[in-house]
Amino acid sequence: MIKILYVITKSNWGGAQRYVYDIATSLDKEMFDAVVACGGNGPLAIKLREAGIRVITIPLLQRDINIIKEFLSLFALIKIFNREQPDIIHLNSTKIGGLGAVAALAAKLLTKNYPPAGRAGKQKTVFTAHGWGFNEDRPYIARVIIYFLQWLSVLFCDRIIAVSRAVLNQGMYFPFSRSKLILIKNAIMPPNFLDKKSAKRELANLARLSKTIAEDNQFPRPPIDGLVWLGTIAELTKNKGLTYLVDAAHQLKIQIPPASPSEAEQVNSKFQILIIGGGEDEKKLRAQIAALGLESDVFLLGHIEDAPKYLKAFDIFILPSITEALAYVLIEAGWAGLPAVATRVGGLPEITENEKGGFLVPSKNPEKLAEAIKKLLDSGELRKKMGRKNRQIVSQKFSFEKMLRETIDIYNGL
Repeated sequence: MIKILYVITKSNWGGAQRYVYDIATSLDKEMFDAVVACGGNGPLAIKLREAGIRVITIPLLQRDINIIKEFLSLFALIKIFNREQPDIIHLNSTKIGGLGAVAALAAKLLTKNYPPAGRAGKQKTVFTAHGWGFNEDRPYIARVIIYFLQWLSVLFCDRIIAVSRAVLNQGMYFPFSRSKLILIKNAIMPPNFLDKKSAKRELANLARLSKTIAEDNQFPRPPIDGLVWLGTIAELTKNKGLTYLVDAAHQLKIQIPPASPSEAEQVNSKFQILIIGGGEDEKKLRAQIAALGLESDVFLLGHIEDAPKYLKAFDIFILPSITEALAYVLIEAGWAGLPAVATRVGGLPEITENEKGGFLVPSKNPEKLAEAIKKLLDSGELRKKMGRKNRQIVSQKFSFEKMLRETIDIYNGL
């Protein structure tokens, strides 16, 4: 039996966390012993324990850089690796890629009774690059530190999995990396969606209950019929570019109306935006929505358990990210048959094909974002056509069984 120790920085529920969960819970239990180490006791840890996967908590491990906590986390990782003595350490996320790679090397040097009794071979380290952290909008010094940590990931790991071709291409610039990098695109099993009517009704109720501005007032309940619903599922963080989506909504509302009063009414009251997710920028987004007078147009619904099942409530899916590797949620939107408007960053163009399954726009550009959204707002037929095409593309290009098989091949080949 091959023992695999998955390590990830945070135990929240994002793309990298879902990746760890999907693979760890899908392995053949007669062939693999999967254990997960992570920072905190968030949704990932809870879901893993419910699925029967052993979880090890690393208390001081966090996403933000803190030199003292990094050293303490490094020593904690070395201790865990020495105690667990896995055959394969599989690292996930930017920070843990560097810390984990150094800790794995140190553990090999310090372990006296290695290899573990009953198992042959040397411990191997795999790192899945869910995106390169130096692409994020951070202070220069932080980006330099992250670049160095990622270089350590490449230098000290035996194999690097890139989740998109964009990630692979950037990884090739690291010294001594070409022979270690392999492309295995993220993929998912087709989700179980609620039907459109049920999803709209449940999200409408959630929107009615959500607090949406700093003064704790509530948005009015969105009507179920008569409006085009734009939606996204994203952490409320800077990297997701949601402030640009709010700006785009404002531009759509203040555009010059057509001559016909009926057409003007359609343009100015045609849509509402529902944002599912929680995060550090929630207060900032609420204030922005209020300042722009969009309280009846943009809804912050907060974190919703199993959010993808509501995707069919939307008529258009929006992902305005500033940086992204290969977004699960954009694949899920494709499975739901939604046309998408996404930014042309990272691996997103590998999912949404421009002017086929939706539109791709530059990041940080609310004008272009609003322009693309308006094309879909103005034509229900175009929405249906692009939604069908998006589903066809996603179903053909992203196979979870293929992703799992290729990942297992790496484990067996090390």
